[in-house]
Amino acid sequence: MPKPQILLLPSDNYWGWVHAVRDYAVQFNVSVTPRLENALSFHYPTQVITVVNVPGIFPGIEDLRSWLLQQAPGVTVDVINVSTPGQLHHLLSQRIRDNMPLAIRDAPLFPSGAAISLKWPTDFPAVVQGFGENPELYRRWGLPGHEGIDIRAPINANIYACAEGYVYRIHNGTGGHPYGIHVRVRHDGGFRTVYAHLNQVNVRTGQYVQPGDVIGLAGSTGNSDGGHLHLVLKHEGASRQQTGYPGDIVNPTPYFVSPHLQSVTWNAGFDWPYQTALVGVCARPGSPLEGQDWAVIRTARIQAIKLTHISQAEDVATAREIYPNMFFLAQLVPDFPFPSRSADYTEWLAESIEAFYQAGVRYYEIHREPNLRLQGFGQAWSSGYEFGRWFLDVLNRLRGSFPDGRFGWPGLMPGASVSGMRQDCQAFLESAQEAVGQADWIGCQCYWGDESGLFAESGGLSYEMYRDRWPDKLLLITEFSNPSPHVGAQLKGAQYLQYYRHLRETAGVGGAFSHVLSSPRRYHHEVWRTEDGGPTGIVAAIASRPF
Repeated sequence: MPKPQILLLPSDNYWGWVHAVRDYAVQFNVSVTPRLENALSFHYPTQVITVVNVPGIFPGIEDLRSWLLQQAPGVTVDVINVSTPGQLHHLLSQRIRDNMPLAIRDAPLFPSGAAISLKWPTDFPAVVQGFGENPELYRRWGLPGHEGIDIRAPINANIYACAEGYVYRIHNGTGGHPYGIHVRVRHDGGFRTVYAHLNQVNVRTGQYVQPGDVIGLAGSTGNSDGGHLHLVLKHEGASRQQTGYPGDIVNPTPYFVSPHLQSVTWNAGFDWPYQTALVGVCARPGSPLEGQDWAVIRTARIQAIKLTHISQAEDVATAREIYPNMFFLAQLVPDFPFPSRSADYTEWLAESIEAFYQAGVRYYEIHREPNLRLQGFGQAWSSGYEFGRWFLDVLNRLRGSFPDGRFGWPGLMPGASVSGMRQDCQAFLESAQEAVGQADWIGCQCYWGDESGLFAESGGLSYEMYRDRWPDKLLLITEFSNPSPHVGAQLKGAQYLQYYRHLRETAGVGGAFSHVLSSPRRYHHEVWRTEDGGPTGIVAAIASRPF
């Protein structure tokens, strides 16, 4: 079986480079990306990474091949030294003629000459989710990753045919089909396209369509929580030739030739750019930040800090002296007994926000862990629905006082119900869905106790239940940690580094805040520095990261 191959291309003039490798990628079923993290995680550790090593492709990395091998031990790295897309196209054309993939000696996956040209199917040149991304979400369906591409398209926006062909199937969305209302078109060469999550179909079965014909209007039917187009490309026989995807699914990206692609931005579909999830840490609870805390922040190259109501507004200026682009999230929760009436709570909160707001802080988490009895469950509210009404009243009051503020749904304590202490996180969330959807962003908490929990749905990936319900909402991991007293700080640091790296490849996650920087009481197995000022093994691990 041939190894999966991915071409690592320059981000400058990316689509010019894509057109240069198009025929080669089609011939040998190769994926392409401009992102280092995509190449590193692509079918690791069995992949072949072919680097188009243009001078200065990744500033700060002098020997790209050695860097990749250091980050992903055991992978095969193949380097092509060229300066222009034309040079690369000439080199790959020879490979196609010789039927010889780069760094691979197996037979090609597609017969020579099989190709199709795809026109961009929407008026919005932005990809929400690329092919093969987020394998942690799609493994549950036996897929190596996202089986198509999600393209930005607001509700009722035009959806265009990508290529000429015949409409061979129209599904009206009944029966719980995950694609909802969708259209399937058959093209020459054994290719088929699927246009999913539509709101309306404008063609009929058997109709001949040309590239650019309106075949429907965008929607959010099926497994979707926001307007977009999910486009799938299939090529007959692909599954038999071991592409890695069932149902003859192949990557559509190399086939696009539309001028629209020249301006495509590969953001996650959120205000927050893809691949920029920030490395964050929670500030010292119960007392202001101390001098040794700032030393840790500097050494570990922290990019984001979660402040508390104990923190000082002056901390914002101090942090920006260390890192001018420091991001701040303020979690402001009064000590118990707190004012449970939304009007009283808002009055207290507004007073606390004012100083931070004047200092430039714009992101605020309203309350924390409301499914815990210690935070009001069973006293101020008895369900997620009741808390949701309380939350919306607070939210509306704050938006009037702080129009530039970004107010988030608070992180829930994950886990099942514990009598007298916690309501089941999912049950609480489901009954509060209306309120969650009106927040500016969503906070999540993720914890694990051993290596197996790092990427488990009940551990480090527990944010997925939020992403599944609200795919268009920005997520912030407002707290995460391995609190186990049986795992050393050095190993925890290695796990945290993996976690930060993983989140950079997860669309719509703005950053993650490790719990906790330091603490005068409790949390001794989670702190980044001890009370005598010494850094734990977590700090060195995070400081060593290449991003």
